[in-house]
Amino acid sequence: MKTPMLFTLVSFTQLLLITILPLASADLIDDTCKKMPDVDSCIAILRSDPRSSTADTPTLGLISVDTADSNAEVTLDEIKDLLGKSPDSKTKQALTSCEASYGNIRSSLVPPSRESFTKGDYKFAVQYMNDAANTAAVCEAGFGGPKSPIYDANMFERNAGLLASAIASSLL
Repeated sequence: MKTPMLFTLVSFTQLLLITILPLASADLIDDTCKKMPDVDSCIAILRSDPRSSTADTPTLGLISVDTADSNAEVTLDEIKDLLGKSPDSKTKQALTSCEASYGNIRSSLVPPSRESFTKGDYKFAVQYMNDAANTAAVCEAGFGGPKSPIYDANMFERNAGLLASAIASSLL
């Protein structure tokens, strides 16, 4: 008689956890994003990753770093494609500069930021992800016009970098 009762209790507890954990993470995402300058971008970035459904705050930071890294990778491919289309010299110069900048984001800014979140030493992620955001803004400014051919990617990189930096800052 005790075994079926125990089984029922364990099953009920598992069902309760499965139901409540995603809601707790959703609340954490909402609470985190309410503190960010761009709430909509924050929610879109964090909810786009399946890990966010059970994430704690450091994991939300990792998600934003990983998002910045993925965007940088795609942006590098887009830059290479644009360079292959023989743009005018001014655009080619700006794209070449951005190519180096996005390469730096991937090789020098993302890895220590990821490590910073993993090891709980968040101050480095604050600095490096701010640098990634600023790098994207400088890339955009290098075109000297209202919008570059990689404007959307630059703005997304900026938002992801600022988000990761702000999450890291909130953990200090």
